[in-house]
Amino acid sequence: MTDGSREQLLDLLEELGAIQGVRGALIATADGAMAAGARSGLPAAVANDIAKTVRRMTVASETVGVPLRELLINFGAARMMVIPLTEDATVVALLERDTAVTPVRSLIEVQVDALRRLLADNDDDPFALPLSEETADEITRIMTGSLGPTLARIRGQFAEHYTRVGHEVGEADMVVRDQLREWLLCCNPSPYTLPLLADGLGQLFDQHPQERGAFMEAVQNTIRAAQADAEQAPA
Repeated sequence: MTDGSREQLLDLLEELGAIQGVRGALIATADGAMAAGARSGLPAAVANDIAKTVRRMTVASETVGVPLRELLINFGAARMMVIPLTEDATVVALLERDTAVTPVRSLIEVQVDALRRLLADNDDDPFALPLSEETADEITRIMTGSLGPTLARIRGQFAEHYTRVGHEVGEADMVVRDQLREWLLCCNPSPYTLPLLADGLGQLFDQHPQERGAFMEAVQNTIRAAQADAEQAPA
């Protein structure tokens, strides 16, 4: 994202935050709060926690085939308004109860095209999406932990089939890291949540059903072996 686009997005967040009854506003992305919650009116740690929670909600909703359009959640005297903008970005506004919903919705409706256009700067190169430091550290941790050998095997299986349909090995590695990020945002890493990671990778072969079938067969065997090992491990 260019510096100019980032500043314009932050300016729009400030506009939302200036509406009476708004306690904070942020853009939730696959890596947490955009710009670590800058100009959201919230501490960075709080903004990132909210963004990750919202991301899990949107991913879960998409997984069951009911993508969110707008969501209002009440928390005592407060309310959270969630409005997805793109597949990877969602506006989140924290409001005083029973206030500000209409003006926030109206401002987003006016600015939605501008918001999507600015966010599209992130999509010029799908293999250049930066991982947040926290997410990168978590990926490193699980790759060097007990799940590491299984994940490395899955990465190798994916790369083998992904290159067969015309992609480079470097692209395969970046895609796997991106899917690991999505997996970590919606699941606790364990052998029993690996099928969700495999499904995410398998969807990338939708245009190549034969290769998808071969990959899914290989990766499911790997997952079954990992789950069997987990069941035999001492408590």
